[in-house]
Amino acid sequence: MCLSLQYLTVDRNRLWCVPRHLCQLPSLNELSMAGNRLAFLPLDLGRSRELQYVYVDNNIHLKGLPSYLYNKVIGCSGDLQLFRYMDERHCCKRTISCGSPIQVSEVKLLSFSSGQLTVFLPSEVKSIGTETDHVLPLQELAMRSLYNAYYKFIKDLNFLSPISLPKSLLELLHCPLGHCHRCSEPMFTIVYPKLFPLRETPMAGLHQGRTTVSFVAYCCSTQCLRTFDLLS
Repeated sequence: MCLSLQYLTVDRNRLWCVPRHLCQLPSLNELSMAGNRLAFLPLDLGRSRELQYVYVDNNIHLKGLPSYLYNKVIGCSGDLQLFRYMDERHCCKRTISCGSPIQVSEVKLLSFSSGQLTVFLPSEVKSIGTETDHVLPLQELAMRSLYNAYYKFIKDLNFLSPISLPKSLLELLHCPLGHCHRCSEPMFTIVYPKLFPLRETPMAGLHQGRTTVSFVAYCCSTQCLRTFDLLS
């Protein structure tokens, strides 16, 4: 479980994704994933209060950052070592310059678009909800019901027989795709995304128009989608 891991660096490894289980590391404080081929980040990245520094420099396919990272020290540009030094000495937020308009060719991923911006999603996402989609897919309803029954009340997902669900779904039950950025309910196969272009946030002055990156809130329902506010 890497309970004591505080710093993790996986720079320049040609990674196009990182596992969502990374978000469960309880002591992780600094994560550097610069110089890879990341197309998306785990939906829960930044949900942990312990994680304060996330560096994703030079990932040209990366267009969306989970909204959990909004109040973190994030960075995507400049000399990595220099900016780390500045962060430690001056506690400044770093600018963002990832998000070049280059298509991901290595894998086919589900994505959603807003204007000219396209944000890729993890392969576990089976569908993307909108404000008109009020009814959840049956598989999502079943997964949420199982999770509530076995985790919230019994507090032990190991109570489930290992053959009661397909392996992929059982793993999702133990480690959900993500948690709603509005109400923290678990999500398994569907997300309701909401974009907040960085240039339209109070951080706009830090990047000076050099990026098309957006923060993305991933919600569990139309209600959470409507009521989520990045600044609240």
